[in-house]
Amino acid sequence: MRETSDFEKLSDFLKPYADNLDTKVWICRKVGKRMSCIARAGSENYSEAFISYEDENYVLFTEMEITSDDEKELINELMVSFKQLLDKA
Repeated sequence: MRETSDFEKLSDFLKPYADNLDTKVWICRKVGKRMSCIARAGSENYSEAFISYEDENYVLFTEMEITSDDEKELINELMVSFKQLLDKA
């Protein structure tokens, strides 16, 4: 049996959030001036990407603009939980 990669585990974590937002969601880790995708979930629409969250280490992209307070709250909850998950690893 194949062991699940960190990318797959982190992507599985994102799936409920992508479903709630009904959009593709992906998180990149900043590496100097570059970014490395560390997790993604949701269906691809090949539309414009929006930065929905950014701090000194991570950027969260969505394929829709996050405008409502409920969506913003969900994004903040996602990132807090995501960082806690990474701290445990």
